[in-house]
Formats: sequence, structure tokens, C-alpha cells
Amino acid sequence: MKICFFAHNSETHKNGAALSLINIANEMADRGIEVIIILPKKDLKYPVNHEKIKCINLPILSMRTKVDDHSIMNKVKETIKKICNRFSKRKAIRIIKNEKPDIIHINGLDYEVGAKTASKLDIPYVWHIRQLLEEDFGMRLHNEKNIYKLLTKADSIIAISETVKDKFENILNKELALIYNGIPLEEYRIGEKAFCPDNKVKILLAGRIFEQKGQFDAVKAINHLVHHGVTDIHLTIAGDIENSFYANKISEYIKEHQLNKYINIIDHVSDLKKLRESIDIGLVCSKKEAFGRVTIETMASRMLAIGSNTGGTVEIIEDNVNGLLYEEGDYISLANKIKYAIDNKTEMNTVIENGYKTTIEKYSISRVVDQIMEIYSAIQTKK
Repeated sequence: MKICFFAHNSETHKNGAALSLINIANEMADRGIEVIIILPKKDLKYPVNHEKIKCINLPILSMRTKVDDHSIMNKVKETIKKICNRFSKRKAIRIIKNEKPDIIHINGLDYEVGAKTASKLDIPYVWHIRQLLEEDFGMRLHNEKNIYKLLTKADSIIAISETVKDKFENILNKELALIYNGIPLEEYRIGEKAFCPDNKVKILLAGRIFEQKGQFDAVKAINHLVHHGVTDIHLTIAGDIENSFYANKISEYIKEHQLNKYINIIDHVSDLKKLRESIDIGLVCSKKEAFGRVTIETMASRMLAIGSNTGGTVEIIEDNVNGLLYEEGDYISLANKIKYAIDNKTEMNTVIENGYKTTIEKYSISRVVDQIMEIYSAIQTKK
């Protein structure tokens, strides 16, 4: 079998959608499946070094735009993107004719080029929806109607959570397959460790820094705790800055409230696993995650996962069983959950271990690829 993936739009390979595709491609290649990955930027590279994986760079412009931008200039950009992508589609057709994949697999909502190429060449295509867009990124699609029309013609549509599944089944009036994301667990596993062994709680919030990820709520929660006597505490915010205005707002708040001793911001981490070895709590403060790969990474790293009670996060975390949930947008609720964890360390050790077991049982890459292969087999049998 030969599969061609049209990769998700990204500046690097470090976001959840890109990492998930890389993990899936590697697992498929290990099973003897030939994999082609169409990378939508000229200089984008994925860290794959498998003889059965071939990466081809084909510039394709993302059809995402800010949800509230309806300006004339934005409309002009949409037109330019459509024209450019027509040329990209022609190149894609030539590439796919030469490679002859059995199935095209589109990794994200950004483009219609993969679907149009598949339709032109009469190749079955699978569409993997990994985003809510409006809710988790504050974005929408330029040519939403056209993309949704192509989605309904897909041989199968995969949703990464019940939250995503419910949203797009209502929009498309079509049943979606549910396959939760997985991670290569061996890359994140950390041996048993005690919760807050030195009585100082160390907290990590990892992920791109922009409004939807909720870093500001975490900073305000720390300020609340410090000013209520919880001073053996430290928060590390680690991630690339996507919104400099938002990042500056956070920095100014830290400075104004004299929190430099309790909070630091790291814009790049070369070894996140090593950092997590010394961390007690991992926060997921997103307004609404489509799924939440970082939640799984947190649990696999034997950290206590504290997440907002929205979106895909509530499908992973069962409150006070394998993690803790707080009221999204309410920094005092978050502060109270952190304080509860500090006051109940023995109980939290059990919760952390339950979270670790959850990742082993439900979120391995092998399990994800098994489910995808079932979809491929069904498509080929039907064809």
C-alpha cells in the first residue's frame, strides 16, 4: 500500500498536527507501507529518516484567516491565494500521477488542493480534521463552502475528538470516524517520581503563546496564590510566541505584580522531556482544545494534568481521577485547583499514576494507526 499525506500548514514541525502526522507516517513505514508527505512550504522539513517515507515540498497557501477580518484587503488576499493554489494543484496532479498512491490523506482543514487532486485523478481520499478553528485558533476558512463541499465527498472523515466530531457532523450532515490522537509513548515516558518532593511545586504550561492557549489565566492564578501565602511555587511558560502583543501583556503583568521570582517565560526548549522530569504540574489552559496532545504528553510524563473544562480536554481528563479540571477563563478556579493539589499530595500521586495508565491504554500511536488502517481497508474493499 502507498499513502500520500498532504501535510498541515505550519511554520515548523513542532505543532500538534504536524507531530501527529510524523508519528503516524513513521509507524506506517515501520509496517512496510510506502508514505509520501506533501509539505506545503518550500523550505519546511519534517524530521523523518525512513527509507519508506518520501517528503516533497510543494508550496500551497493556507486558506485560514482571522475570524473577524472581513476587510477588502483580506478579500484580495483570498483571491490571490485561490489563484496561486490553482497552480499548486496542477503541480500536485503531476506529482501524484508519478507517485501513484492508493489513498490520499489530508491532514487538517487548511487546503482543498489535496482533495481536488484526488478527485481529478479518481483516487480515494481521507480527510483528518484536527482543528475547531474558530474556537481554538480564532480562525476561519476563506472558502469555507467549497472546502465543506469537498469534505462531504471524502471517502472518510476522521475527527480527533468528540468535540470535533459533533461540530462537523452538524455542519456537514455526514458521519465522521472518531480516532483520538496518539503519541509515541516511549519518547515521553518518565519513571516514577513523587509529587512535590521538596515542597516547592513546579508548574509548566507548554505550547504556542497566543490568547486561545490561556497563558494569561495561569499567570493571574499564580499571582492570586502568591498574594494568598502560597510562595513555594514556580511557573514556567514554554512556547513560541505567536502573538507579540499578548506576550508583552503577560510580561508587563509579571513585572507590575513583581512575579519574576515565581514565573519565567522560555520561547524555546530543546529538550522538553528533560524539563518535565523536574515538573510536578502541567497546565492546559486553552479556551477550547480540539483534542489536546499536550495533555497526553503531560500524563505520560507523570505530571499532574490540570486542564480547563472545555473541548477535548474533558474527554481526556476525568476530574480527580486522572487529572483535575477547573472552570475555563476563571483564574481563581485554576488557583484553587493548584492549591488543592498542593494540600493533597498523597492523593495526587494516585491521580498522576491513573493519568499515566490512561495514556498507555488509550493513546499509543500503534492504536491510532490500527484504526486508520481499518478505514483504508474499508475504502479499498468498497472500491
